[in-house]
Amino acid sequence: MDPRKLDWFSKSFPASNENAMVVTVTPLPLQLRHPFRIAHGTSTVRNNALITLGDGIGEAALPPYYPTTFEDVKTYVEGVSHLLQDVMVSDPLELIATLERLPDGPSPAKAAIDQALHDVWGKRLGLPLYKLLGLSQKHIPASSYALPIPESLEHLDQQLSSLLDFPFLKLKLGSGDVEMDLAITRRTREQYSGQLCVDVNGGWTLDQAVRAIPAMHELDLVFVEQPIRPKDNDEWHLLKRLLPKASPALIADESVQGLDDIFELEGAVQGINIKLAKCGGIRAAQQMISLARSLDMSVMLGCMIESSVALTAAAHLGALVDYLDLDGQLHLAQDPYSGLSFNSGVITLPERPGLGVVPAQ
Repeated sequence: MDPRKLDWFSKSFPASNENAMVVTVTPLPLQLRHPFRIAHGTSTVRNNALITLGDGIGEAALPPYYPTTFEDVKTYVEGVSHLLQDVMVSDPLELIATLERLPDGPSPAKAAIDQALHDVWGKRLGLPLYKLLGLSQKHIPASSYALPIPESLEHLDQQLSSLLDFPFLKLKLGSGDVEMDLAITRRTREQYSGQLCVDVNGGWTLDQAVRAIPAMHELDLVFVEQPIRPKDNDEWHLLKRLLPKASPALIADESVQGLDDIFELEGAVQGINIKLAKCGGIRAAQQMISLARSLDMSVMLGCMIESSVALTAAAHLGALVDYLDLDGQLHLAQDPYSGLSFNSGVITLPERPGLGVVPAQ
């Protein structure tokens, strides 16, 4: 962010030192349990950022295929920290006003700040966040579990061996070979009878998508997520026109960063995938959910590779959406925090105040 803008905000909104909440930014390295391969590349570790605001906590997901770095997050958060130190977070209107007056900056940084403020809000009032939002755990849908792109069909068999009773699986595709992607999907459906979707992470060209998606029609997929590159939303409308009517539903992910993208994709996709790190946090996600609903789109709430901090924050909105993909902590060698529980796709939120996240024992 331009330092001159931060300096202007410092002068316009001077901080009060009385009862100020300390703001910190620290690295949050996450070692993966297994190499996680998607169309963007293979990861064995993710280096996220942890934000604390008083006793509130938030996480900035920093996948290597996104442009934001830890230093970007640190610079932004430190530059706006004076706006956060004396917020009356027991007042939801003050919380919203604080989030809306934050200057433009990296979405993961804003998402982490948003999570921490919501955490403080719940802790001040002594209630879990989902209850403050007027939601119920009873309406949270089952989450999918994502399988990384296998090295071979035999490797896929190994991945599936312990998951055949799982209610909802997501296959990561975009291997670089469309025929291999189709073979992965067919091989899975031969063995697995539950809900199945695929996520290409923009790994196909338009021509490849036009060829591959109709071929998946007989495989009873819930949807195909982000089949094409997210560079041009007009290409989604062309894809929609080129596909036969008897095709799986389309969900946009990387193509949806904010409200404007939802408007642009109306009529081209059946739904969108919202992630806190993409859109800037819980407040922004609520706005996107409302807009998507008004346009008759289905909504998925997804995740990056994250700890239980960010995943639990997202899960508090679970009752508002059709689909969940909040399995990121299951891919970690060790989750440094404890929050939501994930039992074969069934998510249970903690009843502790705020996000309900605590350090793992």
